[in-house]
Amino acid sequence: MWTIAIVLVGMLTGPQVFVVPEAGTFKDKAACQAGIAASVPAKLEPGAKKEWQDGYRQYVCVRVHGVPAH
Repeated sequence: MWTIAIVLVGMLTGPQVFVVPEAGTFKDKAACQAGIAASVPAKLEPGAKKEWQDGYRQYVCVRVHGVPAH
C-alpha cells in the first residue's frame, strides 16, 4: 500500500513531512504517482501551488510501513 506525502525543508525548522490523508491509499507506486499527477497542481491553494512551482514543496509516494506487499 502506498500513500502521498508532502515534503518541505526549512532553514530553521528542518525537514517536515505530512501525509495527505484525503488522498487515500494506493495499491502500487504507479497508482500513487497517477494520483499525484491528477491532483497537483489542480487542487492546490495559491500559496501551496506557488511553493510547489518554486520547488519548495514536493509530493512523493511513500510505501506504508507494516503493510505486506501483494
